[in-house]
Amino acid sequence: MTRDASEGEGFLHQGTWRESTKTGSFVTSIKNVLFPQRQHKQSTGPDEKPRSSNDDFEGIELDDKPRWWKTLQLRTFITSLTGLILAILSFVFGVGCGLGIGVPYYGGSSLSHAFSRPANAHSIPDDLPIISAAQLTNRTELDLATGFTFGAPQVREYNFTISLGLAAPDGFWKPMVLVNGQSPGPLIEAGTGDTVRVRVANHLPNATTSVHFHGIDQRQTNWMDGVAGVTQCGIPPGGEWTYEFAVDGQRGTFWYHAHAAVQYTDGLYGPIVVRDPRELVPRADAERILFLGENHHAYAGELVGHYLAASSPWEPTEAGVEPLSDNLLLNGQNAFDCSVVSTTYNSSSHQKNKPGCTGGQVYATNIRPGTTMRLRLINHSSYLSYWFSIDRHPLTIVEIDGIEVEPIVSQGVHVNIGQRYSVIISATEKIGDYAIRSALEEECFLPYSTYTSKGLESIGYQAKGILRYEREDESGVVARRDGDADTAEIKETATNPWGCSDMPFDMPKPMRRAAAYELGEGDPSHIVDFQFRQVGEINRIFLNKTSWSPYQGDATLWQAADANFTADVDGVYHNWGFRLDQQVLLVPDGSGAVQVAINSLDAMEHPFHMHGHSVQVVGWGPGRYDASAASAAPGATATTWNLANPLRRDTFTVPAESHVVIRFRADNPGIWVLHCHVAWHLEAGMLVSFLERPDDLKRLLTEMDSEVRELSESFCPKRAGRGV
Repeated sequence: MTRDASEGEGFLHQGTWRESTKTGSFVTSIKNVLFPQRQHKQSTGPDEKPRSSNDDFEGIELDDKPRWWKTLQLRTFITSLTGLILAILSFVFGVGCGLGIGVPYYGGSSLSHAFSRPANAHSIPDDLPIISAAQLTNRTELDLATGFTFGAPQVREYNFTISLGLAAPDGFWKPMVLVNGQSPGPLIEAGTGDTVRVRVANHLPNATTSVHFHGIDQRQTNWMDGVAGVTQCGIPPGGEWTYEFAVDGQRGTFWYHAHAAVQYTDGLYGPIVVRDPRELVPRADAERILFLGENHHAYAGELVGHYLAASSPWEPTEAGVEPLSDNLLLNGQNAFDCSVVSTTYNSSSHQKNKPGCTGGQVYATNIRPGTTMRLRLINHSSYLSYWFSIDRHPLTIVEIDGIEVEPIVSQGVHVNIGQRYSVIISATEKIGDYAIRSALEEECFLPYSTYTSKGLESIGYQAKGILRYEREDESGVVARRDGDADTAEIKETATNPWGCSDMPFDMPKPMRRAAAYELGEGDPSHIVDFQFRQVGEINRIFLNKTSWSPYQGDATLWQAADANFTADVDGVYHNWGFRLDQQVLLVPDGSGAVQVAINSLDAMEHPFHMHGHSVQVVGWGPGRYDASAASAAPGATATTWNLANPLRRDTFTVPAESHVVIRFRADNPGIWVLHCHVAWHLEAGMLVSFLERPDDLKRLLTEMDSEVRELSESFCPKRAGRGV
């Protein structure tokens, strides 16, 4: 069932609840089913007395209380303690049995840190502020109707407050992590050459946070990259941190998101648009930001704990099964059938056919006939990729991850997690409504899931929005029209010809041509393998036999500042205090370029994101990369090479049981991470770091503003003398 936001009982208006005498207090109903142990007032009159807890539970059986609230605190403690003990015992046992043979030890720390539990899975207060649908999404910003103007380079300032709130992006109320009470968060809009300054205040009650600006190179400002445990320690509750960076030499579509635990899954993300009058894309009459994503009806901070454990509510007999979402979203919203009960985490059973679910709203946007529109697509999901299309409207792809490309006309485009595409559509069809589709490619995840999501089944595995044509009456006023095209009768016009991967790597041609970086003598060439492994009953993912966990009391960057660097012949550091769960690959000072081959030994595709660089995708092929036979000569290896004008991007897909070879120029000193952008896989350890030009990095840290450095280090308990 769908509802217009202005209809029905219990509509939230200007931050207060308009209550219905027919159903009683809607807000009380929601809080009773979400937080039944807390007393609430029913605002039916000035003389109303507080209801007792027995009144609040009237008609609600104990099992009707939300499972995420009943069990979160106890389960988090038990699973954390049990998981830590099992990890230690399992790893020691595994080494004895051969499981850990060849695992490099990076010195210094005890095995108790090897497979740490999520740091930010904490209890949720039961008095969260309630956020209406109108408050949750800023359509003016997402429609890019901001009146942005170019000028001399300037500082663009933003203030972000990170907090928890109770919101219903698809009509189902759930706790969310919000930016200024919004999800998606506020738009960051700047011009090439500008400086962006974002003050972040952490109002989360008991969790650290950080913000990563996805796709921004952060040249000379590695400490602003926002990776908790790597480039900074998380901003503590009640703390503030100001991110400041330049956007020189970049343009296009980017986004920001939390890089601490799975907070972006719960709503901490937003758009970035970098304007450049010299951008090499066709001008469009209108623009829209369009986020493609998923929605879990349970708090992701709890879901990740189950994913890493021996079993989960959605798959009690098997470890390592990713939680499937209950719905899909377009720009943070969608409709939902309130009668559907989640098969991922049965926290929704208490709300079935109760006023806590309102049905949500379908995304719709208008276009004038005869005009063009640029859609800036961004996938903010935690697990799923999508085939995006609009019925009867071909897409002209003009930008990929901030890189202008020669126009490619397609019926749709595959968008993996973290990727961005700008596509231009032309309003040349008859006046009417046309379906916007963000469809799951079922073959990309169903074969690897041991269960299915009833929520996803109920929407046919796709989010549908509406592209609505306008027409003007004789007075020039835009009027609503009787649709000549009914979206319910329009069959999908496009299927994905590329399966579970990006379009062929050699199809997009960057407009700003550049040959592949040449590897000089002594330039590093690394190979990264990844595998899913069980360490006892703990689910982990290993890159080069190392499963990453973020530092809890320190950051890799600050360890690098204190270190004397000595690398082995493989370019891997062994002797500067790294724990077993850290791997840092060396890019020495004086390097010209770096080559990295990523081997997938897994049966599903994975989206990889490189921080600090847009990389060139220079090679790809089935199976493992054979470095001994590597050559650009045709037929020399199973690798297909593209060295003339290779695609450049920061987020790329490694197909199943295949390899991809990337290169980047070693010109940005810092600790830069390469990781899978499936949120669950990152939490399971699917990350490796590159230490690029360590001497230059130490110099930058020495020249860093002393107050900024002091504040950053104060967030790290080890450096602040508070222990871990």
